[in-house]
Amino acid sequence: MKTKFSGILTLILAFVVQFSFAQDKTVTGVVTDNSGLPLPGVTIIVKGTSNGTQTDFDGNYSINASETSTLVYSFIGFKTQEQLVGGKTNINVTLAESTAELDEVVVVAFGQQNKRKLIQSVSVVDEEALRDIPANSPQELIQGQAAGVQVVQSSGVLGAAPTIKIRGVASVSSGARPLFVVDGVPLNDTDLTSNQGANQGLNPLANINPNDIASISVLKDASATAVYGSRGSNGVVLITTKTGKKGQDTRVTLNMNTAFSESTDTFDMMTADEFRQYAVDAGYFSGVTSPDDLPQGDFDWVDGVTRTGISKNIDASVSGGSEKTSFFISTNFKNEEGFIIGNGLKRTAGRININHEANDWLDVGANIGVSLNEFDRVGAENSTFAPLTSAYLIRPWVEPRDENGQFVNTGFIANTIAIESLDINKSDQSRLTGNFFATAGITDYLSFTSKFGVDRVLIEEQQRSFEINTPGGFASNSYAQDNRVLLTNSLNFDKTFNDVHSVGAVVGISYEENKIRTSTVAGTGFVSDASINVVSAAEKTTTTSGATENRLVGYFGRVNYAYDNKYVVEGSLRRDGSSRFGANEQFGTFYAVAGGWNISEEAFLEDVDWLNNLKLRASYGTTGNDRIGNFSSLALYQGGVIGQYNGSAGLAPDSPGNPDLRWEESKSYDLGFATSLFNNRISLTVDYYNKVTSDLILNVPLSVAAFPGQNSRPENIGEIENTGFDISLTTDNVRNDNFTWTTSINVGINENKVNSLPGAAVDDQGREFVAGSASQRAIVGESVNTFYLIRYVGVNPQTGDAEWLDRDGNVTTTPTASDRVVVGDANPDFVGGITNTFRYKNFDLNLLANFSVGNDIYIDGLRFTDNAASGSFNNRRALLDVWQQPGDNAYVPAFDSPTFSTFDQRSTLQLRDGSYFRMKNVTLGYSIPETFMEKIGLVKSVRLYATATNLFTIKADNLEGIDPEVTDTSSALGQGETFFTPPQSKSFLFGATLTF
Repeated sequence: MKTKFSGILTLILAFVVQFSFAQDKTVTGVVTDNSGLPLPGVTIIVKGTSNGTQTDFDGNYSINASETSTLVYSFIGFKTQEQLVGGKTNINVTLAESTAELDEVVVVAFGQQNKRKLIQSVSVVDEEALRDIPANSPQELIQGQAAGVQVVQSSGVLGAAPTIKIRGVASVSSGARPLFVVDGVPLNDTDLTSNQGANQGLNPLANINPNDIASISVLKDASATAVYGSRGSNGVVLITTKTGKKGQDTRVTLNMNTAFSESTDTFDMMTADEFRQYAVDAGYFSGVTSPDDLPQGDFDWVDGVTRTGISKNIDASVSGGSEKTSFFISTNFKNEEGFIIGNGLKRTAGRININHEANDWLDVGANIGVSLNEFDRVGAENSTFAPLTSAYLIRPWVEPRDENGQFVNTGFIANTIAIESLDINKSDQSRLTGNFFATAGITDYLSFTSKFGVDRVLIEEQQRSFEINTPGGFASNSYAQDNRVLLTNSLNFDKTFNDVHSVGAVVGISYEENKIRTSTVAGTGFVSDASINVVSAAEKTTTTSGATENRLVGYFGRVNYAYDNKYVVEGSLRRDGSSRFGANEQFGTFYAVAGGWNISEEAFLEDVDWLNNLKLRASYGTTGNDRIGNFSSLALYQGGVIGQYNGSAGLAPDSPGNPDLRWEESKSYDLGFATSLFNNRISLTVDYYNKVTSDLILNVPLSVAAFPGQNSRPENIGEIENTGFDISLTTDNVRNDNFTWTTSINVGINENKVNSLPGAAVDDQGREFVAGSASQRAIVGESVNTFYLIRYVGVNPQTGDAEWLDRDGNVTTTPTASDRVVVGDANPDFVGGITNTFRYKNFDLNLLANFSVGNDIYIDGLRFTDNAASGSFNNRRALLDVWQQPGDNAYVPAFDSPTFSTFDQRSTLQLRDGSYFRMKNVTLGYSIPETFMEKIGLVKSVRLYATATNLFTIKADNLEGIDPEVTDTSSALGQGETFFTPPQSKSFLFGATLTF
């Protein structure tokens, strides 16, 4: 009996001991690389379960596991490692770099590519580089961070559309924007908002929430873009949004920040006293001999229309996953007031990304983003209703209010303080972008994927100007919707044979349909300011609507082969059919071939310890540009008011059409190499490219007898060439346990030249050209954006006369239009950025600067603010420097000089060197120690940070009051010009990121 009792007791005791050992406990540790540097983002999973976590910024982790559990540590570019928990509560792990895997996986067209096998030219901006940039649109995130990419923030107005050029300008009259693709959905980017003085409306991509973006891949050469065929010539930007991870504990992240903004620079205008005295000295007003005889008001309008802007932003997300499902859910609320009075933005956005493993052969998922942007708009430029334009031009003795404090109507130069205080000027934009997909695994190396995408944009604009600003009142309502649906089916193959022959391929078909509808109503004559809507207007001045659509079908394929990770070849092919082109040329074929050699994998270099990687690559291919509108190839007729005859309905010829109209085609080759040295502490990538774009679409004159309507039609003529270098260099300057310092530099060098423009206008020197503006032309043998102006010399110190050069270089005081010559180029010689990242214990500091060198900018507004002979507008204070006596080195000619009245004429006087170096972003962060956060329990991590944007700008001395980063159009022609374009804002932001 005793023996039986002892056996039972032993069994119970063993069970208790086993049970106690099986209880979970907290295991902590640090994960580092071979150099001892912490690795953030390493996934740690309890083997065989969905219990998992990730390391924080400093490589720390904490996970619950039993003593019998095995922890699996995995990270892209490193060998996976397993550790038995046993009796340990602290497990520090050093992950070794994988020789079989790349440091990272790069998102490319229709898939991903291991970096070691990547032979396309792709610039990647990852999540860490995006984290601290306070942006309102995705375009802003890549400025200064991708070699060969020029981003110009076109205006300081909230929602202004940036201009992006990838490896130069590849067209003259067709669209120059790159194609943006979000999670596989090509985005609508048609400008459907009102311009309000500018040459373009609001940014069509301002609805995309930058906080949801995980990475951006910029596809630059033909091997990367050929599978986008007819839309690849301007480059392609792939945006990947954030996702959760399978096996990851649910993580809640809350990011909150507040920012204050002000103008980076404004014109220094005359005060009322200075203007009155100047008016007397210049003889603006006949019979006025004393400043006392002029109006005695005094108001600083520039100060009156600017303010300290404030922005409040809250971004919350939940992410994680189980063994079969991963998810990411986010929401964003932003309320921003710009530094210009009346300018505001409210954003509400949400996103759900989910991926589920339905069974062992089927994955399904969706990426859905919704947003609502509510803009309080202001006139941008070139409008007397635009706050800064009006502030610069209005006479400084004019005051916005009368003696009773009531707003007054100030005439042609509008009272913009009254406008922004009283009038309604709204633009509400909602957007739904979604991608629904299913992937069926046919075998372990072959899968079929079907995707359905949608991009739906709805815009409503309302304007209402009240009696004090517009006698009789004015109202306008505009509606626009832009709907795109996309269906893509593809087969994907990925298999390695005999451990050395790696083959990857994708073939597929895609169909897209895009429909746009617009309607506008407007009216004047309101009995009361209380009547808001157009229906109350006595006279309807506008009642119009329109619709347009286009379709695109594409058949595409790409195959790549790698032998033993040493030799890589790749080929791409796409055939597109588009409704935009002529009936005889609706289909086009585009292709690319590429090859790469990983020299560092060769046996003769295996003992070279300081060389980690060396790869040579080359590619050649063709791409197209379909940005020509929907009906350019068709003969069109107009009805309505234009088509009516003697009050009866009718049709009138509008355009002759061209059934042979086809794509502009770019043929390009790329040669490059990438290398990593000294334990990957130095990484260098260099690419040389040459891109020739032929079959440019230009309007060619026709005889009037040939067609009774428009006497020109679009034809494929002309050629542009872009050559240059893309250079990226990253160095780990310091690496130790407590301090790291990394520097990244990228430079894009580009030379743009027009090779031919047959059928275009011819100048008096026999060169063909296309005019982009009164100051700029595309000229054969020159750049697409060549400034063509009279050369200004200056004021002669002895005579006090302004002097110019005639076409032959002789000094003259009476230049004419025939004296214009090539004087500059709006395209820079090179652009780029420099990023320095410092980390010291729990502190991090990031400095991002961008620069542009060798470009000219034309400041058209100076023809008005520097119009010394006119008293109609206020003047810059620079005009106080008037020639008085022989020997004076003055800015303005003598008051009695015959050139005093012609001083402001269009010439190089308004042309400036637009080179600059700007400290774009400075962020200082501090992560509260994890040991302290563990005591709190609820919050896992807290990071406090402060960010300064556009902190300072180094520029030419004669750019005082002028922002060098300006352009007032997104078109290929007319770049680098401005007419009172509002400058960029300088902002200071303070925030905190909490993880639960």
